[in-house]
Amino acid sequence: MAVADAVDRVMARMLFVTLPPQAEEEVMPEEAKEGRTIGLALVISGLRCTLQYLILPIVLPLIGLAGSFSLVIAMALDLVALWLLVSGLRYLWRTRHPHRFDMLPLSAAILAIIAGSFGYDVWRLLA
Repeated sequence: MAVADAVDRVMARMLFVTLPPQAEEEVMPEEAKEGRTIGLALVISGLRCTLQYLILPIVLPLIGLAGSFSLVIAMALDLVALWLLVSGLRYLWRTRHPHRFDMLPLSAAILAIIAGSFGYDVWRLLA
């Protein structure tokens, strides 16, 4: 349990979140609000992926609107995805959600993908 407490403190510092006092039993946050929050994040993520991986690289070149314009849009979408990821993690840590540690490895992998995509887009824009 000491390792979980240490990870809790480190993640709270990284996310700039104040942890609430730990209860005897961790209680799931209200399901309705959580469902709306996760549903909105999934819809936005789906729109971002559709734009970034279908419309920008395939449709825009077909109609002659490729180039640095699509790179700037892709970079903006990467920043939106990063904001959604961090805000989701902040919510999980602020509420001491029981499954917050389950989301940590997946979030780290997604963060690496977003950072790589953003870095590649910056490199292409500057080249």
